[in-house]
Amino acid sequence: MTRYDDRYDAFGYECEDYDGTIELNDYLTPKEVMELLAIGKNTFYKMVQTRQLPAFRVGKQWRVKRADIEPWADGRMDR
Repeated sequence: MTRYDDRYDAFGYECEDYDGTIELNDYLTPKEVMELLAIGKNTFYKMVQTRQLPAFRVGKQWRVKRADIEPWADGRMDR
């Protein structure tokens, strides 16, 4: 998963002072979940609607707790 943060400059090049650590957010966006689980947009929203995937809204934006999708990403649960 590619994240554009302090690791990259404005042109997309890796900064020289980057120490190699990546801070991962505990709450993921739908796009990040779709990348991790290799699923599409419709599948994501269907899983949220049927409560297979625990998610919550912050305003108009959906968020998923990282710990809730780790079993899916590790392949321990069937989709």
